[in-house]
Parts: sequence; C-alpha cells; structure tokens
Amino acid sequence: MRIKDFENRFSGHVPGLQGAKAAFAVLVPLIHRNGEPHLLFEVRSDNLGRQPGEVCFPGGRMESVETPIQCALRETEEELSIPRNAIRPIAQLDFLYHQSGSLIYPVLGEIKDKTVQKYLQINEAEVKETFLVPFSFFTSKDPMLYSYDLEPQIPESFPYHLLGYENTYPWRAGKMDVPIYLYESHAIWGLTGRICMALAQQMQEKPQRRYQRIEHPIAPLYRADSKILILGSFPSVKSREGMFFYHHPQNRFWRLIAALVGEPVPQTVEEKRSMLLNHRIALWDVIHSCDIIGSSDSSIKNVVANDLTPILAAANIQQIYTNGATAGRLYQKYMEPTLHRSAIVLPSTSPANASYSMEKLTKAWRDAIPYNL
Repeated sequence: MRIKDFENRFSGHVPGLQGAKAAFAVLVPLIHRNGEPHLLFEVRSDNLGRQPGEVCFPGGRMESVETPIQCALRETEEELSIPRNAIRPIAQLDFLYHQSGSLIYPVLGEIKDKTVQKYLQINEAEVKETFLVPFSFFTSKDPMLYSYDLEPQIPESFPYHLLGYENTYPWRAGKMDVPIYLYESHAIWGLTGRICMALAQQMQEKPQRRYQRIEHPIAPLYRADSKILILGSFPSVKSREGMFFYHHPQNRFWRLIAALVGEPVPQTVEEKRSMLLNHRIALWDVIHSCDIIGSSDSSIKNVVANDLTPILAAANIQQIYTNGATAGRLYQKYMEPTLHRSAIVLPSTSPANASYSMEKLTKAWRDAIPYNL
C-alpha cells in the first residue's frame, strides 16, 4: 500500500460521522396559512411496529444514492401524496445523532397552501392523520424540558491493566434533553421536538458573523510531471462543502483554465482534476488552517501555512502563481522566506473582482503564463 492509495481513496470524500449505522431525512414543511407560517405534522399509524401514534415530520431512511433533500421530498410524496416538484427546499437544518447509531437530516421546505389543499392525501399504512401548528406557537412557548443520563456500562472483563490503569478509568457520561410541546391534543416531543425547538431558537436569534477555526479539508492536486503551481488563499464555504477547489458556481477559475488550454469547461470534479493534471497544472492553497468568517478573505487571521515541500520535491515546478492579491500577500509572508522562491501574483478569479471582465482576466493570465499548457 502506498500514500497515493490513501489520496485516491479519499479524493472527493465528504466527511460523515464515524459509527453512524443509518441515515434518515425528514421534511420540516412550512405552509403559509391565515397570514402566518405553520408547520405540518403527521401522526404515525397505529399499525406501525415502531413508534405508533407518535407525532413526526414526513421522512424515512435514505437510500444509498440519495441526498437528504431527495429523500425528504420522496418520503413526503409517498406518505402525503404531495408531488416532490411542488415542494421548495429552503435549507438543510443541523443534523441530529441518535444514540442508536442513526443520523437524522432535517430539510426545511415550503409547500404552498393551495398545493396542500389540492394534493394532501395520507398513506394510511404509515400515517394516521396530519395537523398544522402555527410557528409562532414554538417561538412564544418554551417546551417542557427533561433530561436523562447516558451512563457508560463497562464490562468487568475490560483490560484496564493493558492501558496502565489498576481497575478503573474515569469514563465520561452524557446527557440527553427531551423537549415536550403540548399543542391541543398532540404531544410533539423527542427528535421532532428537538428539531422544532432548535428552529424556533435559530429564528429568534440575530444572525451573527462568527469566527471559526478551520483546517484545509482538500488534498493538493499535482503529479510528477506538473510544471506550474497555482495557489489560492483558502477554500470558500462552497468549496469546503463540495470538497474541491473553486466550487462556487460564480467563480471563474474553471472557465478561465478551460480557455487557456482550449478545452470545454469541465463540469464534474473528475473532469476538473483531469484537465489540470493533463496540462501539468498543480493546484493548492497557501493556508493550512486559520480563523475565518465564512468565505471572507479579509477576515483571515492566525494563519498556519501549508507545506509545499512535498509538491516541490515530487514535481518539477517551474513557476508558482497565486490566484489573487490576498494569496500573493500570504505567500510572500509565510512561504517565500523558507522556500526562497517568489510567486507571480495573478488577478483573482473571484466574482468579487468586478474590475476584471472575463476577457481581461483571461488575457492577464495568458500573458503571465508562458508555458505551453
């Protein structure tokens, strides 16, 4: 096994939660009725083997090829007969982990009231009834909140002596909150209650721009025959979510490179990787980790730089370029003093660089890169 095998295995990998045995998605349906938004709930059929008669959102187990949004829309159509193309996804909410080993992905989506009235028909094998609750109910009323302990149960045969302990270890216990909302004759609780409580809290919070400490999640892209190295500053939120460079659809990087090498604009990650490698272009960023707000380069602080020596040792890089002035400034501060190699600063491909049209941007890059790509 080689290091390259690890790189190949995790190329494009989207991190999940270790130990998760199953994934489920639910739709959190918003319906505007009587002048205000409501949430639509189901009551599970009494004939179901698991959690009969409980209040829930429409949803179910994700199939291997599905995204949370696709699953939530499919399940809603199967349970309530509302066509998936009549549901407008708004956002994926924070996912939940259940101690049984399951992940639950809530998807917030809008369904027009006239669509509900036209199509809603319950699948009686799964659903007993549906009901609406004004969202103001959740923002104006705190739930009854109960908690229980999650205590570790360690077998007597556990080999403490192999770990350097006599006969015990200070295992950490956990705690689980159980919110309960009572609305008319219905109890909304458990995971469904937690989703409602979190959504109500988030809608009452003022949006805040917070710093996050983030490590670069994407491996460098290069090959032994790479001739030039292009460095950005740090992946944007979209790139971090997509686990690949310049993933924001408005960034002009891929259109620009395609114009330089005379190829169609690549659409998939694999097409983008192939285009760069086939034309001997290496790609990475200056920063390994930093504190950042969203995608804002201007907010970057507490920088730890990436180590370029593996790339420079493996490939005959003839010139280093930076995509934008921020990457150029960071390279000059953190990398040039140890590498003793300068970098040519190119105008940024970011859509925020509005002073450069696509034509002007392409010419600037083509004039600066004399190598036959």
